[in-house]
Amino acid sequence: MSPQKSRTFQVFNASTGRWVKYDREVGRIVACKKSEGPYANVPKYRKAHS
Repeated sequence: MSPQKSRTFQVFNASTGRWVKYDREVGRIVACKKSEGPYANVPKYRKAHS
């Protein structure tokens, strides 16, 4: 069995220099971090290798 994916994930927005949190189910931005560094306990998005 494959591990269950978290509902949210984070990605670094290079144009703003901030980490952004997305919701997988809705497909929208949930939050944009104001402080430095990534969100704690939120998985980072990785592109699938093809």
